[in-house]
Amino acid sequence: MSLDPVVLALLAGPVAISVAGRNAELCPSVAHAYGCRTLEGGKLIRVFVLREETRQLLADINANGEVATVYSDVRSFRSVQIKGQDARIVPFDTADVQQRLAHGRITADELLALGYPSALAHGYFSVPAKADFVTIEFAPRDVFRQTPGPGAGDKLGKGAKLDHSHDDKAGAA
Repeated sequence: MSLDPVVLALLAGPVAISVAGRNAELCPSVAHAYGCRTLEGGKLIRVFVLREETRQLLADINANGEVATVYSDVRSFRSVQIKGQDARIVPFDTADVQQRLAHGRITADELLALGYPSALAHGYFSVPAKADFVTIEFAPRDVFRQTPGPGAGDKLGKGAKLDHSHDDKAGAA
């Protein structure tokens, strides 16, 4: 499955990103991601996490490949959840480094425009100079609207809206 252009645009913007996995007992592991990048027109997603913050999450993904990610626009709170079942841990490469830095700038700029103090806007993405990033890569399997309000949790089809309004394509695979 490749992602709809509306979803791709959301992921490219100023979003807060959470990533989750689960163990064999269905206990969740959750972490903050420091950016993402899509490949092949949205057929693959890469999210960037700090190894020291995500040891359990990485172990869970290595064990079963299940992943759920949530992307929330920091201004509008428009949100999507994207799930995959083939997640794997891959090296944090040069393109990932550049995208992580760009994502931090874009999101911090948006938070500043919203009136957040600079220390908070930039602190959200601050990491130690020698931070050990890894990349979680997966193919999207399912996409759900997660914007708070009516329709939250609806499965999204091509061309579906991310806001509160219902549409004819929600629920289509």
